[in-house]
Amino acid sequence: MNLHETCTTDQAAPQFDHDWQRRAFGLALALSEFRHFDWSDFQQSLIETIERWEETPETDRGDWQYYDHWVSALEKVIHDHHLLTAPARVTGDNHD
Repeated sequence: MNLHETCTTDQAAPQFDHDWQRRAFGLALALSEFRHFDWSDFQQSLIETIERWEETPETDRGDWQYYDHWVSALEKVIHDHHLLTAPARVTGDNHD
């Protein structure tokens, strides 16, 4: 699998237990590939999400689920970059 050049995850074989995990992974890569955000923005968001989980008392944080953190980090990056609220970018002149 060839991933985006800035993706520093395990490029040999990302592991997915469920299809939604594969889709979340693909969405994050695609949004970065199309320059909606830098991959480093997502990486930092994931680090912060995991840190918050680690800092939460064990009795309150629930089980470790990597892709739950992945989705939370992706949601934050999408929110921070206004990808769901900003006007769509036009990528060509289709006014024939």
